[in-house]
Amino acid sequence: MPSEELLQNAFQKFNVRIQRKNIEFITLYKRGWVEAKRYPYFTLLGQSTGSLVLGAEAILKLVPGMFNLCVSFSRNIFIIFTFDSDIFIDTMGYSFAFPLFRVLGGCAIACYVHYPTISTDMLGQVSKRTAAFNNNFFISSSSILSQAKTIYYRLFAYIYGITGRYANAIMVNSSWTEDHINRIWNVPLKTTRIYPPCDVKEFLDIPVESDPETLRIIAVAQFRPEKDHPLMIRSFYKLMDILTEEERSRIKLVLVGSCRNEEDQQRVEAYKRLSKHFNLENHTEFHINVEFDELKHLLGESTIGLHSMWNEHFGISTKHYDLSD
Repeated sequence: MPSEELLQNAFQKFNVRIQRKNIEFITLYKRGWVEAKRYPYFTLLGQSTGSLVLGAEAILKLVPGMFNLCVSFSRNIFIIFTFDSDIFIDTMGYSFAFPLFRVLGGCAIACYVHYPTISTDMLGQVSKRTAAFNNNFFISSSSILSQAKTIYYRLFAYIYGITGRYANAIMVNSSWTEDHINRIWNVPLKTTRIYPPCDVKEFLDIPVESDPETLRIIAVAQFRPEKDHPLMIRSFYKLMDILTEEERSRIKLVLVGSCRNEEDQQRVEAYKRLSKHFNLENHTEFHINVEFDELKHLLGESTIGLHSMWNEHFGISTKHYDLSD
């Protein structure tokens, strides 16, 4: 993706304007090494070790010592800012690359952690044999496989903690993330909670455009497994089942989110098939990779917000209701 298009996307999707001065974009081509689909088994370990390949490509394309600040950004783009020292900032969760940049590259390391690669909650799910998006029923139904996976997760968490402690400065996006990072990386004096900047004013100024004759339920979330869109669709089906025909004709479920790659796009197609399976295709809308202005318009049209991710690290939901029963 051209650099100008990236900067334009930052403005269109997030209403953030970035100056082009003193920024250089370097494209990385080893992105496939960190894609989940490459590792059908031991995915966490595969992606994390794969980040070493991606990191090696980055460090060879820009050898430290040239006074730069390097930021891993988005999909396969490496952004370089001219600066007075060598600093590597990770925003993608590739902590396994920290030793590479600090020991071999001599860089200072900073990171902004959105979601821990592994958390104590994930360990708890496996040890309790709870089926989830990252612990399928085949494993959770077997005590032997669950014990083996628990050992694997604990070993991975141990290595994750070692690599994370190579960071000189750690930023986290919420108290939930901070708690898990402190438990696993165990360097609380280096860790600072910095909430993501949100353009609240833009959302407060959204005009209410909802039609009193139509009830639109909106969910804004990336199309990725942990957001649990199937739970939204199944819950919507249960709601429709208790409504009258006239009430059903006035209700819509609006799913808005971004697709990072082909795998996410395939999920959207699966969610559409699920919606059709429940005969909800005429009551469900999918809006993918919308621009900021369109997002505001969709929010203005809607009456109810829906979010179904378990352990939401951004604190999006103020209340949690069990929709699984």
